[in-house]
Amino acid sequence: MGLFKKKKAAIERAQIEATHEIVCLYCFRNFDHNEVVFRAAQAIDVDGYRAEPDVLLDTYRARFNLNPAGAIAPVLLPGKFKEKNKGYKGGILTTLYDAHNNPTSTRLCPYCHNSLLPSAGFSPNMIIPLTGGSRAGKSTYLTSLVHNLKTVASLNFEMFCTPLNSEVARKFKAEFEDPLLESGYLLNTTPRELPHEPFVFTISFANSTMPEINIVLFDVAVDSAYMDIYAGLMRNSAGVIFLVDPLQFREPAHMIRALNKLNHEGTASEPIEVLGRLVENCIYSPDGVSNIPIATVLTKTDLLVALGHHGEYLHPRSNIFARYVHPGYFDLSQFDAINYEVDAFLQLVDPNFRNALRGRLANLGFFGVSALGTQPELIHKRVAGFAPARVDEPLLWILYKLGYIEGRHVEV
Repeated sequence: MGLFKKKKAAIERAQIEATHEIVCLYCFRNFDHNEVVFRAAQAIDVDGYRAEPDVLLDTYRARFNLNPAGAIAPVLLPGKFKEKNKGYKGGILTTLYDAHNNPTSTRLCPYCHNSLLPSAGFSPNMIIPLTGGSRAGKSTYLTSLVHNLKTVASLNFEMFCTPLNSEVARKFKAEFEDPLLESGYLLNTTPRELPHEPFVFTISFANSTMPEINIVLFDVAVDSAYMDIYAGLMRNSAGVIFLVDPLQFREPAHMIRALNKLNHEGTASEPIEVLGRLVENCIYSPDGVSNIPIATVLTKTDLLVALGHHGEYLHPRSNIFARYVHPGYFDLSQFDAINYEVDAFLQLVDPNFRNALRGRLANLGFFGVSALGTQPELIHKRVAGFAPARVDEPLLWILYKLGYIEGRHVEV
C-alpha cells in the first residue's frame, strides 16, 4: 500500500470513530461532520471567491426578523477540493485551503450556513432547552439560573457558564441581566410579535475530558404560534427543563392571588394543553413515551408560602421553601424530598396533568423553584429582593442523569 493510500485509510478509520452527530444551534438540523461546508477566508476579486449574498443564511435570518448578512465571502464545498487542500483533526475535516492556498477553519451548517462551534463533531452535542407555558417565568428563571451557574455552581462543581458568542452576551446583558440584577426591575413578559433567536449558553468543565453542554432558552412559550420553528431543537435535546406556573392551575389560583394580593392577569393555557403540545410537537418518541430526562419545574414557589401558612396544599416548613446549595455533588436525598412534595402538590391541584406527565414521560423529575426568592412589588414592577431558591436543581439533576456530575444520598 502506497503512502497516500495509507494516509487515506487512516483518515477513514478516524472518521468512523468520530461518530458524534452535529446539531446546529441556529436552525436545529442534525447532520454528520462529513456534510459540513466552509466559509472562504476572505472575498477576493476572482471568479468563485467574490463577495456575494448567501441565500441560505439570509433565509435563516429572515425567519427571525434579522437584517440580511449582505455580500460576504462565499461558501466552499469540500467535495470540490483535493485531499492535499484539507486539514484534519481527530479524523474530522477542520481546515480547508482554497485554490489560492488561503486556509479557512470557519465550518458552517450545510442547511443554514451559520458558523459551527469549534467542538462540533468532536463531542456529543448536549442541548438542554428551557421552555414552558405563557407567563411561566422563563426569562426571570433563566437570568437567575445563569447568575447561579456563574457565582455558586461554578465554585462547587468546577463548571463554567459562558454565552455562545459576543452577540448573545450583549443581548442577554441588555435584556435580562441589567434590568433585573442591576436596576431591580421585573422583566417584561410581553409576547413578542415575531420569533427570535434563542439565547444559548455553553457549560464547560474544569475536567477537560468532559464535553461541553449547550443550554438553550426559548423566550417564546411552548403554546406560542411560533413554537413549530423551535420544535426541531427539542427533538435533538438531551434533556428538557419544563416550567409550570402554579397560577395556571384553576383550583388554587384564586387563593394564591387573594393571599398574595395579586391582580388577575388573564387566562393562561391549561397545563395539560401545554404538555400535549410539548410532547406531540417537540419531544419525538416512536412509542409515544420519551426517555430523555424531563425536569418539570413548579415556578414562583414564593407565592405558595401563604398557602402553607393557611394549611392548604403545602406545609409551611416544606422542603420546597428551604434554600439549599449542592456541595459539589447532586444531593439525591434533597431531590427525593422535593420530588415527592411537588408530585403530591400536582396530584392535589391537577391530577389529570400529573397523570399525563407520568404516562408520557418515563424519565421524570419534579422540582420547585423561586427565581427571585421573594414576591416582587407589582405596581412599579420592582424587585424587592433577590435571593433565589433551588434554581440550579433542575439542571443539576439533568447533568446527573446524563453522567456529568456525581449524585449521592446523604443521611439527615
